[in-house]
Amino acid sequence: PVQAQLPTARLDGVFPAGAAPGASVEVTITGNDLDDVDRLVFSHDGISMTRKMAEVTPFDEGPQPIDNVFLVTVAPGVLPGNYDVRCQGKYGLSNRRTFVVSATPEFVETEPNGGNDVPGWIEKDGVRENPAQEISLPITINGQSTGGPDVDWYRFAGKAGQRVLLDGQCRRIDSRMDLAATIFTESGVIVGESRTGQANDSLTDVTLPADGLYFIKVHDALFAQGSGYIYRLTIGSLPYLDFVFPPASLPGSNEEFTIYGRNLPGGQPSTYQLDGRPLEQLTVRVPMPGDVVGKLTYSSLIGPHQAGMDGIEYRVTANGLQSNPVLITPATAPVVREAADNNNPNAPQLLTLPCEVAGSFYPQRDVDWYSFEAKKDDVWSFDVYAHRLGRAIDPALLIQRISTNDKGEPVFTDVIFQDDVPELNVNNRSGRHEFDERTADPSYQFKASADGMYRVLLKDSVSAVRSDPRLIYRLAIRKPQPDFHVVAIPGGSTESLILRKGGRDVVRVTAYRQDGFSGEIRVSATGLPEGVTTEEITIGPGNNHGTLVLSAGDAAPIGIGTLQITTKAIVNGAEVVRPARYGAALVSFQFNQPNANVPSVPSRLVERLQICVSEKEAAPQVLTIGDGKPLETSRGGILKIPYTVKRVEGSAGTLIGFPNDFPPNTNAQQVNIGANEKGEFELRFQANTVPGTYSFYLAGFNQGLQYKRNPELAEKSKLRQERIAKILMDAQQQAQKAQQDSQQKVTEFNQANTALTQANTAKQQADQKATTTAAALTQAEAVLKQKTEQLAADAANETLKQQLVVAQTAFDAAKKSADEATVSATEAAAKQVEAIAKQKAAEEARTKSQTDLQTAQQFQQRAQQEKQRADQFANQKQNEANVRAFNVLVPSNTIMIKVVEFPAKVEAMPEGLAIKQGEKGEVVIKVSRQYEFTGAITVQSQLPGGVGGISIPAANIPENQPEVKYEITAQPNATVGEHLVNVRLQMNFNGQNLVMERPLKLTVVEVKK
Repeated sequence: PVQAQLPTARLDGVFPAGAAPGASVEVTITGNDLDDVDRLVFSHDGISMTRKMAEVTPFDEGPQPIDNVFLVTVAPGVLPGNYDVRCQGKYGLSNRRTFVVSATPEFVETEPNGGNDVPGWIEKDGVRENPAQEISLPITINGQSTGGPDVDWYRFAGKAGQRVLLDGQCRRIDSRMDLAATIFTESGVIVGESRTGQANDSLTDVTLPADGLYFIKVHDALFAQGSGYIYRLTIGSLPYLDFVFPPASLPGSNEEFTIYGRNLPGGQPSTYQLDGRPLEQLTVRVPMPGDVVGKLTYSSLIGPHQAGMDGIEYRVTANGLQSNPVLITPATAPVVREAADNNNPNAPQLLTLPCEVAGSFYPQRDVDWYSFEAKKDDVWSFDVYAHRLGRAIDPALLIQRISTNDKGEPVFTDVIFQDDVPELNVNNRSGRHEFDERTADPSYQFKASADGMYRVLLKDSVSAVRSDPRLIYRLAIRKPQPDFHVVAIPGGSTESLILRKGGRDVVRVTAYRQDGFSGEIRVSATGLPEGVTTEEITIGPGNNHGTLVLSAGDAAPIGIGTLQITTKAIVNGAEVVRPARYGAALVSFQFNQPNANVPSVPSRLVERLQICVSEKEAAPQVLTIGDGKPLETSRGGILKIPYTVKRVEGSAGTLIGFPNDFPPNTNAQQVNIGANEKGEFELRFQANTVPGTYSFYLAGFNQGLQYKRNPELAEKSKLRQERIAKILMDAQQQAQKAQQDSQQKVTEFNQANTALTQANTAKQQADQKATTTAAALTQAEAVLKQKTEQLAADAANETLKQQLVVAQTAFDAAKKSADEATVSATEAAAKQVEAIAKQKAAEEARTKSQTDLQTAQQFQQRAQQEKQRADQFANQKQNEANVRAFNVLVPSNTIMIKVVEFPAKVEAMPEGLAIKQGEKGEVVIKVSRQYEFTGAITVQSQLPGGVGGISIPAANIPENQPEVKYEITAQPNATVGEHLVNVRLQMNFNGQNLVMERPLKLTVVEVKK
């Protein structure tokens, strides 16, 4: 299958997504293309990390880190807040995710922790246990949804009357999860369920009915799970701000605001409720900085439609806990508050302009009517801020002129009805779905058609179906204040910006124009890594988008840069300098050609954009347009722009170029480059092309580019595969040797056993013989004694003498046999001892050999398993490293294009001409041509109304000729006086009719008769 892009490190999830100051936590990251990621990069120096190391095994060459697991430490002095975290590896510096440093105690969930129902108690070893994890309030839980319909349970002890909030943070920390939370009593009765809170995250608000144990059930609303489905759930008697009114004040002021929320310090009951829960109110003074214009300080989620706003955040602290922030914006005119009774079209609230109305679409189906007085040709900018204040509001604006008929009855004539603002300049947006800045807020430049009264209707489709006091708005009616803001967004498929050596990447630049400002905006960037360059670009008049093209040199070293983008424009004759804001898509997306009707993806403002240069990898293809010089033509002109393509051998693919950021009303066709190395394409400018300076580039898109993914890792994994194979072979040999040794030791043990048996038998026989001979010796000794005693008593008895000799002989023989038997028994005993020792040694050797055999066989089995894993990993990486087709962005460099109004200039023409009645006067017009325009120019003149008696013929400046002469004739009755003649020079340039108008002051002098 064709891959969507070249590998770029993409970080989907960080778990846990936060820690307390002074704490260390084990963090696991998930994502795509995280090859060789060896570090986390935080936006605060006080947050550090080390890699978690695995236990060393015989298959490792020294200690090895665990992939994607880090030990993160937050220094004690790091202030609570949201910080960026990225990871860095072979495929660059990833997109950011949010890592929160919290002032509340942190808790990390562990699985398993419950099923679908309230977990029951289990008796185990005399101890009651419950799968729901025990927590103490206040606390922030770090959890995630992984594996099947994951449901997490927690339990806490609560007090009667305690107001407990569960603030679920998902969208605010870039999670994909849509958190649902429910609180139960221990008996399973639901106490509260989550509703929509700030940034469409979940908020659960309950007042506990009694002392006791409460259970919290947490899961994704659709039971979705996977990478990036993480949550932080802060629980306790938290201060929480729902909205502030009025939502704006003038810069430099210190006005009173009413904060509406829950658990407010010193808060008083208000008349408002949300989802049946009462809101408190608190009156505070908040200074609005005098230099707030152009600045936005807000730590919660800001979507693309809000990115052009200015403002500050406000928080409160209660119970030692800091609340969520609310946004307060700078007003553009004096603030007045909506009257309570302005829902009657026949009694609208009278406004004195300029002003800003602070109002709300509350209660349900509320509509607001206003009126104002205007003089003919008065110009006022109407700007509604509602959707941009952060709520899902869809306001509509109606302006009507009030007049009377001949009966004196009021007549209401619609001037404008505006709901969603139409999208401008859609023909060259290149999708732009990665940061959809469109808003539902109406904006209109009003010009009074006559003196008199006008009335205004504001209504909202959301309030038509629900009653919500958070549906507030600002209606600004001011003299036009042209201004602009700019947001820069990575143009690839993730927020990650990686430049391969010699290659390019793009940063989209979106302009938020205010009150009809249409001037050119110059955009430049610094903070680039060494070896990376970008040219200043210009967002031309009528365009809301431009593109910074970042280019890396062939020898650019690996490095990281933090982009600092500055914008400049001339507004009301003075240069205005504004630092750009930065945005990013939160999910990957595919490239789409201009005008593609594709859904927008979630995105937000971020603190910074960072760019990384690849350590070794070169860009497979590089597209270059132009010759390095600016181009210039006029309306009707045709620019032929050359291109060249440098390709790494074998990269191939079919390259298409999509023109981007060209002037409105330009004929810019798709460029089918294919496999060409060079060629050219055209831009054709129409008669209605808006003149100005523009930065233009080709969004090259290669379909089927041939690319090897991480062949270095494939080679590395192959070497490891070979090393593990050798270890396995050695293990097999060792096991075989151990088997042989064990068999030998068994044989030797058996032989020792046989020898011991023989020795035991021999000793037994020798002992028996020694006993027998000893008994015989004793008997012979007794007989010898008897005969000796008998002969002593009868010395002369010959028979006794013979018997004594026989007895002596028998004794001697018995003694000899006994002595020999004793010696044999002693020798047999010694041999038995030796046989026992040998048998014991043989037994020990056999046992050791069997243990060694078991160890060798187990290691062989481990080596086989490791070899299987190494084979699988090596095959996978080799498969990935095989040449495969990728669809790849190949952006060109930028070209500056200047479009002027006409391909001809009037070099000489009289400013005025005086003719007497009845006479003639000559007019000479000299022109110069440029941009290869050679055609004829027709000259026609228009007299003002009411002037007669003057004849001005049409004239023609022939092709390639520089001038024309013609006569103006004043008849005797020609109207006397000064007349402003409109001289029209009409030309056709490449089929486009262009008309240049120049004034000629014609004075007809009266001739007295």
